[in-house]
Amino acid sequence: MFKRLLINLAVLLLCAAPALAQEAKTFAVLPFGVHGPQEYQYLSQGIQSMLTTRLTWPENFTPLDAGTVKKTVTKLPADSGAAEKIRQALGVDYLVWGSLTVMGQECSLDVNTVDPTGTNQPRPTQTQLSKVIPTLETVAQDINTQVFGKPETAVAKAQPVVTPMNEALIVNETKAGTAYANPSLKYEDADTSMGRWRSQTLPFASRGMVVCDGDGDGQNEVFLMTSSSIIAYKVAEGQMRQVAEMNLPNGRNYVRLNSIDLNRDGRVELVIAAAIGKDPKSLIVEFENNKFSIQQDFIPYFLGVLNMPPAFTPTLVGQGVGKIKYMESTIHQMIKTVGKYELGPAISLPMGGNVFNVTFLPHESDYQIIMIDDYDRMRVFSSSGALLTVTDETYAGSNLGIEYHSAALGLKAPDGKQAPQDMVYIPLRAIPTNLDKDNRFEMIISRNISVSAQFFSNYRDYPQGEIHALYWDGVGMSLQWKTARIKGTVSDYALTDFDNDGLLDLVVNINTHTGMAGTSRKKTMVVAYPLDLSQTGAEDQKTVQ
Repeated sequence: MFKRLLINLAVLLLCAAPALAQEAKTFAVLPFGVHGPQEYQYLSQGIQSMLTTRLTWPENFTPLDAGTVKKTVTKLPADSGAAEKIRQALGVDYLVWGSLTVMGQECSLDVNTVDPTGTNQPRPTQTQLSKVIPTLETVAQDINTQVFGKPETAVAKAQPVVTPMNEALIVNETKAGTAYANPSLKYEDADTSMGRWRSQTLPFASRGMVVCDGDGDGQNEVFLMTSSSIIAYKVAEGQMRQVAEMNLPNGRNYVRLNSIDLNRDGRVELVIAAAIGKDPKSLIVEFENNKFSIQQDFIPYFLGVLNMPPAFTPTLVGQGVGKIKYMESTIHQMIKTVGKYELGPAISLPMGGNVFNVTFLPHESDYQIIMIDDYDRMRVFSSSGALLTVTDETYAGSNLGIEYHSAALGLKAPDGKQAPQDMVYIPLRAIPTNLDKDNRFEMIISRNISVSAQFFSNYRDYPQGEIHALYWDGVGMSLQWKTARIKGTVSDYALTDFDNDGLLDLVVNINTHTGMAGTSRKKTMVVAYPLDLSQTGAEDQKTVQ
């Protein structure tokens, strides 16, 4: 009986050997043909990228990389016969191809799959433009189960593309998990004090915050800007302690605080964008030996700091005032000549871009231009300036603004006695980063929330806010994680080691809400979320950006 058992076992192993040795099958997804307005052409590669991700089944179905597809395929197939020739040329088992036809808000999505026998399986679908992504999810599931033979349980497990790191965060709005092991980065409100540090309440309203090494001693300071002063704090033993304060020049409207090491000496300068009336009058401030000093004043441009491609290094930029639209003028890199900062080379940006509302987000081997428009909507452009998408949600809203008079073309702007002034609001910053050290960058940005602000464009007193981490999914901006709801108005934020403990922190500056009647006095505080990047592969948490 023992010999017979051994013989049967050997026969079973011999029968199973071919199945165990079977290699994974391959597939390729072609760029989709897009028939419709020019602004939807980005969906060609977006659909390709999304379907490639959704159809990948490790050790069973592996995709051919998009670079090889691009080099081999010079023309999209017009029919299944041409698609079969491309499949053979690529040397893959399956080929996915198709087209998207956009007609107003309606669209027709045609997805085809050619199998190893050359048989084409079409999947035509009618959907709305706003529902293209859910429709693609459904099509990908159908191909997985009906063509690739993937069990439904495996399909369900394969959908989340981000590995959760903590049960306190919902990843991609569908699955509970964590981001960087911090329980305050989540969707539902619970104990929002867990996992975060909070400073004492300070008796003034903040207009901006930067966290940087101002004096070059290797330790970061927290700098807060008010309507009339700049204040330096050091965080030690869990407390934020004031070390210096300087009154800023009177009669100016201070709208943005930035930091950059202009002299490359390890000491970071503070760049303050300000205006007298509608005319820009910015200044640069130094911090040394616990004292502030003005390095240069009355700079006749709005100053900002942008991480400029291709190296994405911090660069000082400046902008004047437009003749027709207030912020409609060319942005320039700033250069220092004879001790003064002057306009240098111009920067190419989409219409409406300025030193306050633009961020360069690295994307694959190129970059995208993120811009917050006049209605706080996020616009995403390619590096060539083509509009890719506009969000329905509002981001980076603030209550800091500059009053000005608009003028019709060829006419002189009226003075303050003849007509009421308009207001241009300065959005908050956006921070590009790659916290999980994968091949995709995220963008940290605020979302101040107010029901009244949805109905009144000039209402900017936000009772609560959130910090979002967004990424480009090939079709639009998707949510990776966000903080729990923060009570108060988010006035600024930073991603750095604010308390010098070697760990990266998400630092948020908050102004308290003035109440329903708007009579309460605003105060400010600083909240920090320590981020544990030990599970992300980031070797140095202090330089993760």
